[in-house]
Formats: sequence, structure tokens, C-alpha cells
Amino acid sequence: MYILTISAITFLTFMYCEFLADFLQLSRCRWPTFKTKSLKLKNELKAMIIADTHLIGPIHGHWLDRLYREWHMHRSFQASMHLFEPDVVFVLGDLFDEGDFVNSDDFEQYVERFHRIFKTPSNVSIISAVGNHDIGFHYKMDRSFIKRFSKHFNNTGVEIYTIKGNHFIMINSMAMQNDGCGFCNAALRDLNSISEKLKCLKNKDRCEDNEVLQKHKTYNRPILMQHFPTYRKSDAVCVEHDAPSIEFFRENWEVLSKESTDLIGKLLTPRVAFAGHSHHYCLNINRFGIEEYTVASFSWRNKIEPSFLLTSFSGSSYAVSKCNMLAQMHVYNTYIAVATILITTIIFQTSRKFLSIRKKD
Repeated sequence: MYILTISAITFLTFMYCEFLADFLQLSRCRWPTFKTKSLKLKNELKAMIIADTHLIGPIHGHWLDRLYREWHMHRSFQASMHLFEPDVVFVLGDLFDEGDFVNSDDFEQYVERFHRIFKTPSNVSIISAVGNHDIGFHYKMDRSFIKRFSKHFNNTGVEIYTIKGNHFIMINSMAMQNDGCGFCNAALRDLNSISEKLKCLKNKDRCEDNEVLQKHKTYNRPILMQHFPTYRKSDAVCVEHDAPSIEFFRENWEVLSKESTDLIGKLLTPRVAFAGHSHHYCLNINRFGIEEYTVASFSWRNKIEPSFLLTSFSGSSYAVSKCNMLAQMHVYNTYIAVATILITTIIFQTSRKFLSIRKKD
């Protein structure tokens, strides 16, 4: 009976930490509400935004690290699909940790793992921006890296996705250096092309591009999605942030350059921006005067208290809420606490039994 009780407690602790805790933590999160309640219309778009999943690679990653942390990413993501039922999921780059130097076979395995961990229902699209760990920083970008990422995720330049009347602009941050390289020139052409499409939608009476009008229909200021945040000196400018320390950011490494930031603002005039890369959450007012959300890493490997965003879009309005995921230390502390109690109990019971035997003798 004594051994059975210990086994039951051990089993229940394992089930709680590995299967139930993620679900219970995420059940506290709620979709954001619009400031004006009348905006909650049938055309409301609910989007879940995550970033920096950094699936561990075959070279630098340890198999146990990969097994355990990716298990909890899988549990959190699938719990989110069940609890929140988003219309679409955006992943803001760095899907992989070693995507910029693994061989083709390893990359194919990477893609398979990504789709297995972040599997969505058939009616929920998952749209991924490209990050520096997927294809390399600007100096390292290679056509073969870009081609293989594009093959599976269809997004390595500047793309526009229109969903329920909302225009999402996905940008390859590493191609925003504006130094005349082929990738940068192509991205700039795409950026200007999308700018013209938005102008066409805004001025329908003077627009003769029927394909644009038919595909994108109405004008709303777009939503900017990319891996690098737009230029800011550091997280000290954030209205809200959870970085443990303040570090100064370098242009084209941790954030976009001032020049690229201003260019994007001028051409797109977005209503809100979302980015990743820093691994920490931040809400700030960026250089072109709009709210920009930097999404924390989705992985325990980069952040012991990861989080993601639940966002709603309707017409020209939006609402955002931050959802805190299961903290790594909660799991570790639970295991340590239960183990301590069990070991103490075993020692106590064993001592009592030993003393009882000695008294009989």
C-alpha cells in the first residue's frame, strides 16, 4: 500500500507537469476586446502570433533538450488550438535554430518536425516570416537557403496576405539593408509594388488594376509582420517589457536600420507592427508613431517564461493581449517539491520501521 501510494503520487505529478499544467496555465488567457464593443463583428479576425520557436538542430542541440522543450512547445501550441481556436497563426521568424547551416536532408527533417509540433486544424492557416536563423543574416544569406525555405513556407521576400479584409505585410528583415544586393533590390521592388497596391485600394475610383481590386477588395491600413523590430535604441523605450536587462541594439543586427524603418513607414503607413528576434516582449511606439509589439520567444530554450499574443482585427481597429505560457521553473519546482516530500516521507517511514524493529528486539 505504501509503495502504491508513492507510485500514484509520482504518476499524478508527472501527468500534471507534462500534460495538464500547460493547459491550465493557458486557460487563464482571453481574447482581447475592442475598446468600442460595437466593433465586434462577424468579420472579426482572430490571430495568434508566436515567434522564435528555434527548433533545436542536429549540430549544437542535445537530444534531451530537444525532446523535453519541444514537447512543451507542442503541448502549449496544441492546447492553444483547442482553447482559442484562432482563424490564423503567424510565426515571426527563427522557426529553426540551425536552419542557416544544416544540409538539405536535415532541413527536410526540420520542416517535418515543425509541422508535427505546430500542427493546426485544416481550417487554420499558419503563415511564417523568415528569420536570420532560418536563412542567415544579411551577410550570410544564400540563394539555396532562401529557395528551400520558400519551398515549404512561401515567404522569403515581401508578401501581402489579405484575410477578412485585413492586409498583413510579411517582410524579410535581412533583405532590408538597402545596400544594393540582389536580395535587397528584389525586396525593395516588392515593397514598392505592395505600396502601389495599397494606394490602388485606397483610391478605387482612380485604380485600373482589376486584379488587385478583386483579390484584396477594400483598403485598411496594413499590419506589419517581420522578424526584426523596427529601429529602437533599446527596450528602455518600451511602454511594457519583460527583458531581464536593458541592452543597446545595433542596426541591421538586433533591429532594422533607421533608414529601412523610415522607408517602410513611408511606403506602407501600417496601423500596427509585430516582430520577434529579441526573445523578449516589448510594447513601444515606434519611429512612425504606431504601436509595435515585439513577441517573446515561444521556447523555454530562450526564455524561462515564454509568451505569445492573441490579437483581434476588425475593419481599421485591432486589439492585443499577451498570453503567458507555462513557466519552466514551475515545472522544475513542482518536481523538486514532490521529490523532496516523497524522499522525506520515505526516510521518515523507514526510520520509524527500523526503530519499531529495534524496540521489539
